[in-house]
Amino acid sequence: MTVRPCRVWTDGIAPGAEQVARDLRHLAGSVAADEARLRFHRYEPTASLGRHEAVCHGVRGTYCQEAGIPVVRRLTGGGALYLAPGQCCLSLTLPRHWLGGGDTLTALMARLNRALVRALAGLGISAHTAFPNDLEVSGRKLGAGFLAIEAEAVLYQAVILETLDTEVLLKVLRAPREKLSAQGILSARNRFITLDEMPIRDLDMVALKEAVTHSLLRELALEGMMTAPDPVHDRARPPPDMPVDPALDEDWSASADCSWQAFLPTPGGILQLRLLPDDTGRVIRAAHFSGAVHVAPPDLFLSLAETLAGAPMDAAEVRMIRRLRAEDVQLPGFGPDELCRLLRLALGRRAEQGLGLDVRQANRLMVHRPDGVEGVKDILNRASVMLVPYCAKPAWCDWRHEDACPECGGCDVGEAYRLARERGMKVVTITRYEHLCRVLEQMQADGEPAYVGMCCRDFYQKRIHAFRAAGIPAVLMDITGANCYDLNQEEAAYAGEFTAEAELDMGLVEKVMVWVPRKPTD
Repeated sequence: MTVRPCRVWTDGIAPGAEQVARDLRHLAGSVAADEARLRFHRYEPTASLGRHEAVCHGVRGTYCQEAGIPVVRRLTGGGALYLAPGQCCLSLTLPRHWLGGGDTLTALMARLNRALVRALAGLGISAHTAFPNDLEVSGRKLGAGFLAIEAEAVLYQAVILETLDTEVLLKVLRAPREKLSAQGILSARNRFITLDEMPIRDLDMVALKEAVTHSLLRELALEGMMTAPDPVHDRARPPPDMPVDPALDEDWSASADCSWQAFLPTPGGILQLRLLPDDTGRVIRAAHFSGAVHVAPPDLFLSLAETLAGAPMDAAEVRMIRRLRAEDVQLPGFGPDELCRLLRLALGRRAEQGLGLDVRQANRLMVHRPDGVEGVKDILNRASVMLVPYCAKPAWCDWRHEDACPECGGCDVGEAYRLARERGMKVVTITRYEHLCRVLEQMQADGEPAYVGMCCRDFYQKRIHAFRAAGIPAVLMDITGANCYDLNQEEAAYAGEFTAEAELDMGLVEKVMVWVPRKPTD
């Protein structure tokens, strides 16, 4: 039986850029030496972006710059992380030919994450995996694993939280993803759990690393060698290239008035697409995909962007499907259908401009299509309810937290109420998240055909499951001004206690409401 060696060692704390460079070197070194390498290490405070994620979608760049927290891009996919010395990180590299073509990206990532769970179980920690790549204890995130399958080598990275400064994390990450538990909503602050919070006696990091090493080596049938590789040998081999779309470093909002943009939450992460049309508006001049997701091959998004560049709008989807079928594509948590739906959402901005909107206004629409085919004009023609967020009412308003509005003329919410009532629509002020769920459930029971509403994009992305559960078509308009996610006050917002003021984009609201017909009165 062939022995497959794995060097195991621990590095110290280093800046994020240096840790990324070391992973690149060891990825190549594993191939050159035909050996696996398992490296434990810690980061100086760093914002770590997933390989396919745009900076503007993953982290708060301004805060990171002001706080002196560097932003780096790791080789693996997934969403942005805040890495700091209080977290145990590991990188495992091995030659790709060792896989024998059997494991897909999804399957191998799941195998290695389960190996970490077994290691934790051996230490008395009842952890479990949560798709696509989290490690959880009682529904709270303890860590995560990430995977990249390159042409010649495989890289698995994982982080386990020993301690965590959630205050800094919430300021660094653009939109920490929240989940639901059986007990209700877990806020971002309570979404995480650390080893320090575990009721385990005498748990130290040496024991943790030994348990993790044993479990990973056993899972991959590797023989451990407790020694670091020869650095001279590593320097003799250039690191592999990591092609990354330059557009991922741009602020996509800066081009919102000249590009068509769309996003799609999926179980694998949020997908984003930006299309730049030519002067005729009929041909795609350039395309850029991003996402807090894993994909294989790792340059798939670049490949799809190249396929769409120069494509007539009407032929774009066919070209993308053909390209997807031509490659050995692996997409954990989503598939070609979701990519095609994302493309249709972006291309749909052209039809939405037919409502009299400019490009930037069209990009502020979130058209919720349960069946995936409803036209925006058809949804508006059938809309019978308007949903308004309480946070758009002034803080001084006595009606801010009430499901009503006196239409006193003191704010834009009253004007929105007027536009809806002129059309015979029901109007509801959403006072908290649970209220939204009840309202949508009642609308479903009442057979409401469609609705219009206002909410921030972050809320829609995080709570899309509530909108999907209702199964009712909707045209939602992004709000401006104060955002509970930007202000780190999402807990207060969900409880109906957010005190800052958001703003309705009344120019957009008025243009959209033109297409909602006046209903006949009884």
